[in-house]
Amino acid sequence: MHELVIVSGIIDAITQVAERENKKVSLVRIAVGELASFDINLIRELVELLRKGTCLEEAEVIVEEEGAVVRCKTCGMSWGFKELVEPLSEDEREMIHFLPELVSSFSKCPSCGSRDLEIESGRGIRVSQIEFR
Repeated sequence: MHELVIVSGIIDAITQVAERENKKVSLVRIAVGELASFDINLIRELVELLRKGTCLEEAEVIVEEEGAVVRCKTCGMSWGFKELVEPLSEDEREMIHFLPELVSSFSKCPSCGSRDLEIESGRGIRVSQIEFR
């Protein structure tokens, strides 16, 4: 249950910042990457459960999926991960599902045709916004 450790860490880190700044948290936005191996619904449930009695108890907390972005290292163009894998076969998509870095083995940059692709975002989980009052 990696989600429990992740959510606990996020709440602890935000609590430390709020206490250090002597401020109340009004908004927290958590981005869960589309390629992250986390259950976003479980993360939402854990946030609701674990924020009770913390500086996040009265804050608005938004947990949302962050789409993965792939950048071509040759021409610099960026594309949505889903956009690049949609035309592939089911078998190819299945392989990429388990190892997203394989996207450059099966897809090309729609702009220049290069296979020199890197996943720029959408792999992990992060706090994308915090507002204090």
